[in-house]
This record gives sequence, C-alpha cells and structure tokens, in this order.
Amino acid sequence: MWYTLIAILVIYLLITFGLRAWTRWSLNRNATLLESEAFEQASHNGQIIDLRDAADFKFKHVLGARNIPLQFLLQDNTAIRQDKPVYLVDQDNQGAEKMVRKLKKQGYQDIYVLKGGMAKYTGRTK
Repeated sequence: MWYTLIAILVIYLLITFGLRAWTRWSLNRNATLLESEAFEQASHNGQIIDLRDAADFKFKHVLGARNIPLQFLLQDNTAIRQDKPVYLVDQDNQGAEKMVRKLKKQGYQDIYVLKGGMAKYTGRTK
C-alpha cells in the first residue's frame, strides 16, 4: 500500500514540475522573459497585453496595459499589431506560454513576457 502512495506522489511531482519546466523552456525559446524593472522600462515602446480575466485586471494591472483575455486571443488575435513589440502579462506565465507559441507561428518577432507574471510584478500598477 505504501509503495502505491509513494508511486502516485512521485508521478504527481514529476508531472507538476515537468509542466513548469516545459513552460519555462518554451517561453525562453520563443520569447524574452523580462524581470519587473526591465519590463516596465521596455514596454513603453510596445503594446502591453494582459491575458487575465477582467476581474483580475480591474483589481490590479500593469500601468498602460490592455486587457484581452487569453481565451479571446487564442481564437482571434487581430487586436495585436504585428509591427510593434508585444509585451504579455498573465498571472503566472502558463497562459503566456500558449499565446507566445501562437504568435510565433503567425510570424510575430518581438515578444516579451513578464517573468513570473503579475504574481511577482513589482512595478507601477493601476
């Protein structure tokens, strides 16, 4: 019985940490991860897209960000201009990873992601 519980726990941990590692690897491969300070400085030259839902956005968001929830953008991302750098914000980088892959497939080049998402952002907010 103990062996079964230990095996389940090990499998759970492998899946959990494996998904996090995959997300980090995929983001590093397809986008530039920026710490809070660098994100705040660089994003003035581009379009900041907050991928969280409207309630989270209303509560707190990066100054100058537009709220376009991930579910909407995965279906239709025509609201994002291709000629300007794209700065993505979400809660913890899980949604940003999906959006980065889609944007890269469509030819977007300058894609930046707030490292750690809003959960770790220390810059100016509204």
